[in-house]
Amino acid sequence: MNPVIGAQLREFAKNHALGGTGQDTQFEIYSIFAVLNGLLGEGIDPYEVHLAGSEFGVDGIAIIIQGEIVRNRAEAEEKLAAIKNPVVEFIFFQSKTGTSYDYGDISKFFDAVTGFFDGNLVGESPDIDDCIAAKDAIYEAGTGKRNPKISCYYIATGTYEQPTRTEKLKSKFKSDLEETNIFDNETITVQFVGARDLQAWYRAATSAVEVEIDFPRNVVMPSNAHVEEAYVGYIGARDLVKLFTQLDADGAVVGINRSVFYDNIRDYDPTSRVNVAIKESVKSGGGSEFVFRNNGITVVSKNIDRTGDKFKLEDYQIVNGCQTSNVIFDMVHSGEDSEFGEGLLDSIQVPLRLIGSKDDDFVSSIIVGTNRQNPVRDEQFWALRPFMKSLEEYCRNLDAEEIIFFERRDNQYRYQDVERTRVMQPSVLMKAVAAGLLFQPQRAARDYRGILAEYESKIFQDAHDVRIYHAIAYLYYRLEFLWRNQKIENSYKTFRYYILAGIGLITTEGCDVFQQKRAKIAAIAQKIVAIAKSEDDLKATIATIVEVVEARLEGAGVSTQERIRDTIRSETFSSMFREKMATLI
Repeated sequence: MNPVIGAQLREFAKNHALGGTGQDTQFEIYSIFAVLNGLLGEGIDPYEVHLAGSEFGVDGIAIIIQGEIVRNRAEAEEKLAAIKNPVVEFIFFQSKTGTSYDYGDISKFFDAVTGFFDGNLVGESPDIDDCIAAKDAIYEAGTGKRNPKISCYYIATGTYEQPTRTEKLKSKFKSDLEETNIFDNETITVQFVGARDLQAWYRAATSAVEVEIDFPRNVVMPSNAHVEEAYVGYIGARDLVKLFTQLDADGAVVGINRSVFYDNIRDYDPTSRVNVAIKESVKSGGGSEFVFRNNGITVVSKNIDRTGDKFKLEDYQIVNGCQTSNVIFDMVHSGEDSEFGEGLLDSIQVPLRLIGSKDDDFVSSIIVGTNRQNPVRDEQFWALRPFMKSLEEYCRNLDAEEIIFFERRDNQYRYQDVERTRVMQPSVLMKAVAAGLLFQPQRAARDYRGILAEYESKIFQDAHDVRIYHAIAYLYYRLEFLWRNQKIENSYKTFRYYILAGIGLITTEGCDVFQQKRAKIAAIAQKIVAIAKSEDDLKATIATIVEVVEARLEGAGVSTQERIRDTIRSETFSSMFREKMATLI
């Protein structure tokens, strides 16, 4: 294996708790991570995309609805119901540790992708069938304004030399995809990835994003206790795009770096009336009027190094101005420059606020304040609650084994040297709490927005004890650790929230933990952590809980994976489970 990739792979396996898996599996997940998080700027856990079995021709499938991964029909239906006209993406991966680009293996990969959509891959594995069911749900619901995007990445550790025979195979495969008329043909991607790509994309995914811009027309903003330095002014369009342009290993532009945006850039529609009007105003006004008509963008950076008019930014985020950024990018990189006239874009200036701050609470308040005209995600408001800050501080200052990094802001720990499996988003914790402390596994499996709406007044209250929340978060982490290292059956993932609920019922003896005195809550938290920390105890407890679930399913005559998922999401099944667990306490 390429020595640089070997070093990156060892680091990746350590940071993602994959030490107990083989090198081939580690490489498959590493390569998915490099593409998704490095090239495409997603924040998706590659482990959720990886196929753990020996499926024909494919190692990973990502089905993404408006930036969120879905793995089965139920998840797809929930996301589609919650989002109007969503952007849908299908991404396929096949990874080989060798340096060659074998024609036969590539052909198998293309056949697997084709079979996924025409039905020939049905029955290949339970995970594949779940993904196919999610795909069916997407097309049954209609695809909104645009057909889904599709991207296919064949990955090896050599250098792809574009052999004629393989290029013909690739061209035919792409044409076949176009002729199905079920994808956005303008964005179909079929790419062979090599060692240099992997190295560059892995670094992009794990290193703090940096850029140097010219910002001569600036004024220093007033001092503030939460701000190291801040400037307001306007910046040239060509310089602005440096903030969010994604480059490949050769320095060529491949698209927009999604990871630097707070806003979901999938909301951008270049054909919308607003964005067409912005471009038309540039044409008619000669570009010089843009600065007066546009609200501009706000950038928050943890580090700003100024030398004259040059500003070097490190670990920054664009918290407002998604539409403006996309319009400018289109004009600079879509070939429209010639349409607008020589040098027209050089006359465009964009208002810019540049704020240097390491205070996460202050940054969150900026995000909320600068997006009042836009729908701000509920979790962002939650991040500002005093309890959430207390929980984050408690979780990250424990002994090394029990540490959890509670991510109150998107990508908060993206570029920090921490074990990624220990990073927990608010949406994940909500689901874990709903299962493990409220004993509602049937609801935890659903979209977190429903949990938030139903239990907002009951969980994450300022008077609550942080220890019980940490205990559930640590238990969730330990379950993930066992799965990733193949220490418990992969099929048990289907019962994830029932396992959490079962352990919660056992340790609390079925009581409402939030109504207990602090000493009792602390004792329950200690019990949960003790079970989670002992691998033998945890595996034995999991086996007991799974036995209860499987016995109930067998008694109900439920055997297929899709029927199992539907059944365990019912109130009736959950109630039967709680009753049975009560007899074991």
